Amino acid sequence: MAFGCCICFKGKGFTSFFLFFIYADIAELRRVAFLPAANGTRLVTASCLFVRLSINLSPFAFELPSLYLPFLKILKDLGLQDMLSIASAKDMLLNLQRACGFQRLNPNELRAVMEILYFVCDQTVEANSSNRLDWESDAIVPDDGCRLVHAMSCVYIDSYGSRYVNCIDTSRLRFVHPDLPERICIVLGIKKLSDVVIEELSHEEHLQNLEFIGSVSLAVIREKLLSRSFQGAVWSLVNSTASYIPTINNLALGTIQSSLESVAKNLQFVKCLHTRFMLVPRSMDITLVAKDSLFLECDKGFKHRTLYFLNQLKTCVLVAEPPTYISVHDIISIVVSQVLGSPLPLPIGSLFFCPEGSETAIVGNLKLCSGKRDVETISSLVGQKILAKDALQVQFHPLRPFYRGEIVAWRVKQGEKLKYGRVPEDVRPSAGQALYRFKVETAPGETESLLSSQVFSFRSLLLGNEASAETIPDEKNAGTDSRSHDMPETSRRRKMKTPQSQPGKELQYGQVSATELVQAVHEMLSAAGISMGVETQSLLQKTITLQEQLKESQAALLLEQEKSDGAMKEADTAKAAWVCRVCLSNEVDMTIIPCGHVLCRRCSSAVARCPFCRLQVTKTIKIYRP
Repeated sequence: MAFGCCICFKGKGFTSFFLFFIYADIAELRRVAFLPAANGTRLVTASCLFVRLSINLSPFAFELPSLYLPFLKILKDLGLQDMLSIASAKDMLLNLQRACGFQRLNPNELRAVMEILYFVCDQTVEANSSNRLDWESDAIVPDDGCRLVHAMSCVYIDSYGSRYVNCIDTSRLRFVHPDLPERICIVLGIKKLSDVVIEELSHEEHLQNLEFIGSVSLAVIREKLLSRSFQGAVWSLVNSTASYIPTINNLALGTIQSSLESVAKNLQFVKCLHTRFMLVPRSMDITLVAKDSLFLECDKGFKHRTLYFLNQLKTCVLVAEPPTYISVHDIISIVVSQVLGSPLPLPIGSLFFCPEGSETAIVGNLKLCSGKRDVETISSLVGQKILAKDALQVQFHPLRPFYRGEIVAWRVKQGEKLKYGRVPEDVRPSAGQALYRFKVETAPGETESLLSSQVFSFRSLLLGNEASAETIPDEKNAGTDSRSHDMPETSRRRKMKTPQSQPGKELQYGQVSATELVQAVHEMLSAAGISMGVETQSLLQKTITLQEQLKESQAALLLEQEKSDGAMKEADTAKAAWVCRVCLSNEVDMTIIPCGHVLCRRCSSAVARCPFCRLQVTKTIKIYRP
């Protein structure tokens, strides 16, 4: 199927963008990136656009600008989609994985991938979609190195397996990105770390059972765990920590009592405890023995020694004799917390010392976990120092436009560490502007006006879809004032709101002083190893100042010319008002009585009745111009 058409697109940042498709195949046109998106920072295919897009998926997908609505039918033939669906989101991830390969995502691309995964999982859960299991084998997620991989090849760190991380050889495993929440991992069928790694006892030596560790008696600990007052105090403490630890929410008193009784039954004290970590199902030993072990007297680092052991069935609870500077009660508190399902140790160590029946009162008096707070979300990148891997993707384009929500790197002075920032609104330099100033969110909730030479963008993996500032012509470069009525409404508003530079006033938004421009040029040249002398800087600053003064003088001249033209038009209008409307050649100097109409002397002497109102002329009176 073929068609021929001539399309004229008008977008933000340029007046017109002409493309001619004459008798071209639709399949070929679908692969052409010709639509400007993300404030003109890249060109995309029609398949990357949606008529309605509720989430921010730049730089991979964008919502169709309203300016392109007249071409909706043509764009749909080229691949434009109505709205994001689960199927299109899955296909987008698969295509991204094939296009990116094993390259690292930049922060903007990682954010977009996270948005896609949130969307897919939320829509799947809400719709209770039956094809959820069908996608698990093809699901794409970012790993801890920000690379797109298949979900089945990854594991996520759950609360139970989090204590294994420092004790195993992590090179044998591939973890999902730490910002990917556990609920999404569950929906995608990603395995837990505790499902693929099992801690087991090393049976190379016989365990030596103890009845006492220091002054702590095993019998006393068991008696305390079976105490009803102790069990009630733990239940009260667990309820107060529900807002902190969702995994132990709504634990009934009976459940806690049976769990503590199980610990009391299976708890044992041992002299020394060695374990190993096995990777299932291959039964591979991936134990990592620390060189700087906590135990100075351990077997010279040839084995992994631990202070406690708890199997997955919770039928074997072992506590080893710790160094003198570690409390046994703290270790028992960790074991009890894990039996109850808490990934964080509960503050119950002091309850083992208190008299029988006073545990609940102590919990109340100490106000342990009595406050409530919301669970903290993953902290934003904004304001943090840039990661070394992201620093490799930083690129410098001082005249590049930026789109709303884009993550950037910034620094105020040369030599400072780069930090993450976010652009709060679309920005674009004016025509002929060497540098420009715009706002950047430099810390959560804080914005700062920075020079474009202080802001760096991230190189995209899909380089074919990213256009530089020179690729998309500027609005003022592409058209003249006679075409201003064809500009988009948003562009006209922005143009009207942009203040003109006025001498003696503070610099307005977007403008850069000559001193700042010279300083920015000096820093850029210095970074490239080119020195710029003081005399050259002074000459450049003077040249820029003279150019600004010339522009201001030209603007003032145009203003005066407009005033002169206006005065001439007013003079012509006033002169035309004194021309006789009968002969249209002489000036009026006579008025007719009684009607008061005016004529020239020659016309007034030739009429007996007024030519305008037809009243009889009784007499005429000469009038004089002021």
